[in-house]
Amino acid sequence: MSLVRGRHCQLAIAFLAGALFARAVPAPLAGSPIGELLAQDSAEAPARHRALRIESGYDALLLRVHLIRAARESVELQTFIWTNDECGRLLLWELIEAARRGVRVRLIVDQLFSEKSPGTIAFIATAHPNLEVRHYRPAFRRIDPALWRRAVAGLVDFRGVNQRMHNKVMLVDGAVLLTGGRNVENAYYDHSPELNYRDRDVLATGPAVAEARRIFEDFWNYRHVIPSRALKDVAREIGQGGFKRFERREDWDFGGHFAGLDREASDAAVARARFAAGLRPVAAARFISDEPGKARGWFAKDARGTLALRGVMERAQADVLVQTPYLVLSPAARDLVRALRARRPGLRFRISSNSLASTDNLLAYSGNYRLRGLYIGRLGLEVHEMKPRPATLPLLFPRHDEWERRGETRIRAGGQKRGLFFSLHAKSLVVDDAAAFVGSYNLDPRSESLNTEAGLLIEDAEFARGLRAEIERDLRPANSWVIARRDLPLALETVNSLVGGLMALTPVEAWPLQNTASFELLPGAAEVPPGHADFFRNYRDVGAFPGSEGWITQKEILTRLYKAVGAPLTPVL
Repeated sequence: MSLVRGRHCQLAIAFLAGALFARAVPAPLAGSPIGELLAQDSAEAPARHRALRIESGYDALLLRVHLIRAARESVELQTFIWTNDECGRLLLWELIEAARRGVRVRLIVDQLFSEKSPGTIAFIATAHPNLEVRHYRPAFRRIDPALWRRAVAGLVDFRGVNQRMHNKVMLVDGAVLLTGGRNVENAYYDHSPELNYRDRDVLATGPAVAEARRIFEDFWNYRHVIPSRALKDVAREIGQGGFKRFERREDWDFGGHFAGLDREASDAAVARARFAAGLRPVAAARFISDEPGKARGWFAKDARGTLALRGVMERAQADVLVQTPYLVLSPAARDLVRALRARRPGLRFRISSNSLASTDNLLAYSGNYRLRGLYIGRLGLEVHEMKPRPATLPLLFPRHDEWERRGETRIRAGGQKRGLFFSLHAKSLVVDDAAAFVGSYNLDPRSESLNTEAGLLIEDAEFARGLRAEIERDLRPANSWVIARRDLPLALETVNSLVGGLMALTPVEAWPLQNTASFELLPGAAEVPPGHADFFRNYRDVGAFPGSEGWITQKEILTRLYKAVGAPLTPVL
């Protein structure tokens, strides 16, 4: 009997200890309206997914700060770019503060385009034991390798140097996922007086978050993801101990930008209205990501993310709508479009991308420009190129007046050459109002075969329709130019198509006359698609590069040069 009583006592003690431990573990995002939704879904429907698009750069920054402050257990973050500017420093300060209150904070940052000061990284590495940063593929285990080291690395391992981590993922308390196109830099959060990105994130809860966290662990433990302290130049700084430390908020330079955001990020009413209220249930969601290192081979043809998105597109019955900053279709992507159109002749492909006036990547745009005749003439794509100052600028960037004034002051002082403008950076796909993808994947060879990519695939009609409406607004004539065939005499068009098409497949593009141009809707005319009988009556040809400043600009010259000789670079654009 004593043995039985002893076993009962042990069970009772274990039960009480479990109950006490359960109480000790904080609920995810406790105190946040988003946390309230998580508690409700956990009690009512454990398998429920919720999702919300984040279109505004300001809201994207506000949400990140709110989530970091609401975190109770963990914050995990992956990013391709982390810049040491005001927004970068604000988020880093908030993460350090989270670490100080007991939250485990882990960052994976791609080394190539992120902060490279060994002293700054030394400070971050030693800021708090709860904060750890690792770096994706640092050359020679250095945060800032010398130019000759970078050159040697490129010669020894060209694919390794080119294969980057392009994922943008934030996980909070293992319960909330934020993913999309935004890196960490002023331009992604409406805090730049010059270039600002028109971008998109999706906030999500539900079972897909667990898959995102599992993949984060794969990246965290990948052999080419190196802790800051293991980098040779950072370790030297830590050993010498002379680097500057930023222990108090007053030590950080935020440029006086964040007083309003600082208040709003801790305001439950603001978080409820802007984020929690819009987190609507969706039928199904799946986190898609490449494995660390991408698939094997020079150019991975069986990459996990590419295969998943290809599978979604193959289900298209009527309409495929894509938004991508860079439109450089690989031969495999072109073959897919041809196959789908052959199977379903009425299938419509519409693409929102950058114009020369709005792009941030001349090399990538030149690849698009070189292949544009093929896209329009042979593949039947409907391509719209975003204007640098679209009519939606005040809607998407409510504080643009303030930043324009800052830009004008900087121009007068010689601090910048160009006024405020938008560059498209959102990466999204909608198929038949049935499936929608928001992530980091560009429609170019790098995303297809080299960079690791991630995003959320949502299969829900209401969510898909909402995303479709958002992209279609960007396609409107007030916001984009439409690319179409020029109105040429039949004989000239035939010769032009033949010669231009052949030239587009060679390393040298010497044919001077493009079959395609940018078109703008005439005042009062009705919108019609290219190919419609009224198209040339309703639209006017505005040339190859509308929106460029001056008669012929340096950007135009470089684009034509890259177009002429850049074909061998297409696989790495």
